[in-house]
Amino acid sequence: MAPVGLSLEYPLMAQDLGAGPCPPPALVAELQRLGSPPLALSGISQDLTAPPGVLPNPAPSWEVATLYPLPPPFWSQLHCLLAATKDPLDVGLNMHTGSPTWAAAMVAGARTAATNGLEFSLGNEPDLYFYPNYASLAKGLPGHETKAANLYLQLAGALEPTLGGAPVIGPELAISALWRRQLPRVIAAVHDRTVGVHLYPLSACEGPGAVTIPKLLAPAAANAPQSLQWVVADAAAAGAPAILSEANSASCGGQEGVSNTPAAAVWAVRYVLAALKTGFREVRFHFSNGAYDPFVMRGGQVYPRPLESALVALNRWLPLGATLTTVPGVRGLVATAIAVPATPATATAPAKPATWELILDNETAKPRTVMLRGAQGLSVESLSAVRAGMQVGQAGASGGRLKLVVAGNSVATVLPAG
Repeated sequence: MAPVGLSLEYPLMAQDLGAGPCPPPALVAELQRLGSPPLALSGISQDLTAPPGVLPNPAPSWEVATLYPLPPPFWSQLHCLLAATKDPLDVGLNMHTGSPTWAAAMVAGARTAATNGLEFSLGNEPDLYFYPNYASLAKGLPGHETKAANLYLQLAGALEPTLGGAPVIGPELAISALWRRQLPRVIAAVHDRTVGVHLYPLSACEGPGAVTIPKLLAPAAANAPQSLQWVVADAAAAGAPAILSEANSASCGGQEGVSNTPAAAVWAVRYVLAALKTGFREVRFHFSNGAYDPFVMRGGQVYPRPLESALVALNRWLPLGATLTTVPGVRGLVATAIAVPATPATATAPAKPATWELILDNETAKPRTVMLRGAQGLSVESLSAVRAGMQVGQAGASGGRLKLVVAGNSVATVLPAG
């Protein structure tokens, strides 16, 4: 799998597609710059979205009035986008307020749009369906796990016949620990091809002070995926890969002045590396028209935020087939060796030999120095918590030794030049 994917709310995706028959060229170029990553239509809007033309007007109740009707050209616009970018598509179905008829219409529309693979997600964060104030949820109620899982399986069973055997990802849990005992049963019953759960290290729902740059840069925020190693184990026991299908710096849209700063880029690299080392195969970053969105579109133009540079770098540093190994004994730094496999020649690109990269992460505020032996012409790419964008430079070695200074709260990747 690609190490990084995208997860967008339905209304935001419709907005970014624009008013024309095809999306703005800038959006196509941005997805290609990101490596044509998996594109998921999901989030809280998943369980509020209706297919085009099914909602009565005027709405007969406030519940119906809160639903989001997809614009009629949505699927054709999305097809135009995916035909150019070749992103795989994950379509979230409304399981909470929808119906099998709605699901069938969404499945049909999705099939016309997808060009490079299609999967479906049944409902969003079903472990919280019983909670009216789930944003501040700390722990489940007695007996909730079994009841919630049974409800999910009942609702999923009603939607599954509409899929026509298409792959399913899920169950998209918000707080996986709430279903720790039920997850193996759910995976088996729904026949998940991919086990996807959500994980945010911080929460902007908790009020002022809950999300700060020091908290985002702390090892606990980067290493949060390690707490879900049991999810990876449950998925592996069922013969399925596990991914973090929705993640970002802080839930509830992120925090202004934190989630949209260079610190978020450094955190993202650390978080994805921790997820991959834990056994997750992919991390999908959420867009919600909030502070943590990696980029925003206005007037048909893309405006990247600092987080975007991390996603571009990760998909380039970690090509398909790459393997990761933690390198012990590098004083003051977290070192990760990347083995990049050889690639055969294609009609548009020459063959490339197997090679290597080294990611050096300085989790402290003080610069750290490392000596690399046997080094010749190298390139160094770095992301800093205080400076936006990727910094690139050539590193020359003297006597086969390279002295490299890794700035405080930064990530530097050493790779062969050229």
